[in-house]
Amino acid sequence: MIVRSLLTQCITKNIVIILMKMEKLPPRISVYLLFVCLCHFSLFAQDFDVACRTAQPFCSDASMELTFPNTIEDLDGLGEIGCLNTTPNPVWYFIRIDQPGNLIFDIHQWVDGNSNSNLDNGERELDVDFIAWGPLPTSYINCEDDLSTGCDLNGDGENIRPAECVNNVDDPDFYTTGPLGLDNTNIVDCSYARTPDDGIFTETFTLNNALSGEYYMILITNFANEEGVIQLEQTNLNDANAGTTDCSILEPGVGADVATCGEFPVTIEGRFPGALTYQWDRADVGTTNFVPIAGATVPFLDVTTEGVYQLSGFDGSGEVPDSPDSLVVLDVSDAIVSVDYSIAEESFAGGYTLTAEVTATPEITAAGFDDFEYRLDRNFGNGFIEYRPFQSSPVFSDVPPGDYFIMARYRDCPASEVRTMVISILGYPKYFTPNGDGFHDSWSLINIQDQPTALIYIFDRHGKLLKQLIPGGEGWDGTYNGVNMPSSEYWFRVEFNEPRDPNMRRRVFAGSFSLIR
Repeated sequence: MIVRSLLTQCITKNIVIILMKMEKLPPRISVYLLFVCLCHFSLFAQDFDVACRTAQPFCSDASMELTFPNTIEDLDGLGEIGCLNTTPNPVWYFIRIDQPGNLIFDIHQWVDGNSNSNLDNGERELDVDFIAWGPLPTSYINCEDDLSTGCDLNGDGENIRPAECVNNVDDPDFYTTGPLGLDNTNIVDCSYARTPDDGIFTETFTLNNALSGEYYMILITNFANEEGVIQLEQTNLNDANAGTTDCSILEPGVGADVATCGEFPVTIEGRFPGALTYQWDRADVGTTNFVPIAGATVPFLDVTTEGVYQLSGFDGSGEVPDSPDSLVVLDVSDAIVSVDYSIAEESFAGGYTLTAEVTATPEITAAGFDDFEYRLDRNFGNGFIEYRPFQSSPVFSDVPPGDYFIMARYRDCPASEVRTMVISILGYPKYFTPNGDGFHDSWSLINIQDQPTALIYIFDRHGKLLKQLIPGGEGWDGTYNGVNMPSSEYWFRVEFNEPRDPNMRRRVFAGSFSLIR
């Protein structure tokens, strides 16, 4: 009743009476009503439908906790948004997810007396509130169409009201339970300190299961209307399953080149500080003959074909600094022509170093796309299975003898997978167990079958010849003249042509192995 009476008196501009009665209200409501009166109920000094297009990139990583100036002298703000009854001095930021996972942030605001972007002893903290939305495909959106201003507790898509939104201090799970939270909208978190007297100057912002490339929009307010700085600090960087933000978005321009695994359209985006209007141009890969794209006048673009895409930004007087900037979009589904390999060591070294050698298409090479990854598969007798998972390095170390192939592909693009021919590495088992169980019942050299001229001899520890083996034959069963030989160390000698030598020179190698009964 007091609020309704005060609003009525505000219309009649009876400010003195209002101020007297405001003493009976909580401070936050009192200030809010004064804002309403002073602006004659003009609650939306900014236009919400375009306000978020002023958003600036925000990130937090292990090397820095970035700080930004807050906003003052915009007491009207945007009115009631989500759990925030008021949004004075709104400032918009966006983040883009780099590594997927869970992200937890602390948001601080304070009067930075010495301008060092650190909250030092004696510096006064300021009340900071926020609301966040996502995930979004781009940071350049229509606020009114793409950002919910209220919550929908019953999930029916109707009567979506701010009054149904909850402060995350009251219910930490309200925005994080399930894919849409209990709010059933794209609001992902919202929080405020109930009154400045609470002494709460840190808000916590949580994102669960964020995916690479997703954007999240954050509205932060300055209820105190005092000049200061805002800081976003990720507090779970060292935790398991922690995601990270992409700090490359802080740089002006369009960012890194884009490799797509045959999936179109691809959304690309850029920004230039101070730009009011934009224009995208396109050229074929390998050329600079840029042609304007009709209607592409916002700083993001849904790309449907490969090419070089250039973004230009303009203010009222012309092109802004750092403009234009370009990136290349390439389909990497057929990036690899072939995969070869090399082996550093000669045969019977015991452990081997395999290095993959990729031949890429001329387009991929010319564009400088080289983000390949490599997997090593091994044949254990029942077909090839993964032996070493995909890795960014083409080098596999300490590989034992056996049959392998290397699978190469462009990163995260299964359609681009190409493998080597089978890699057969000579070697020998360190032991065998001729007990009739079907496992290791005989001893022979590994991958000697392709060397029909090889000579293989087995000796006991006194040098007595026990068996001469045929390359690719059944091997030695652990007997001599039909009598089982005892468990012991035995020796072998092999004469063969070295497959690592282009001239296949003749070599001799000797070693030992164990017979175990």
